Amino acid sequence: MQHLKSLFVFLLVIISLGLFISTPSSIKAQSDYILGPEDVLEIIVWGHSDLRREMPISLEGRISFPLIGEVKAAGKTTQQLEKDIAKKLADGYIIHPQVTITVSEYRSQKFFIIGEVKSQGKYDLAPETTVLMAISIGGGMTEKAAPGRTTIRREENGKKKEFRVTMDILVQPNDTIIVPESFF
Repeated sequence: MQHLKSLFVFLLVIISLGLFISTPSSIKAQSDYILGPEDVLEIIVWGHSDLRREMPISLEGRISFPLIGEVKAAGKTTQQLEKDIAKKLADGYIIHPQVTITVSEYRSQKFFIIGEVKSQGKYDLAPETTVLMAISIGGGMTEKAAPGRTTIRREENGKKKEFRVTMDILVQPNDTIIVPESFF
């Protein structure tokens, strides 16, 4: 009985450490994310609830924000856009504005999944999406799937390449994940 209790505590500690360690990479992923058209942003100006907005980035890569008008958003990180908006708000509108921006919907970057998955198609790519997560987004594999032969078609440095997935790697923008049919 004591052995089971010790094992339970050990597993609880390991799981807790795993969650603790994985959190910074998720934060880093969002902070490094480059905004693009159709991403949906939540913008908060602390102490000014009337300026709280949720809005998509236009196809031209811009947002329109109260008091300051249009601001270029595409091609920037959330931190860069926060600074731009705060600077414009400080220029005659708000004293020391504190702006926080989060991406509520990632829509500007896509990936594709074809073959033996339940729902083939084009999907929005969120940061830290792995191949297994992408397959899950596609509804999972069918009974005919050959998971050990899954490949990714990717363009790097202007050259197209295709490689077999040997571990759960991160999906990159415009990747095509191919889940082939089993021979048997």
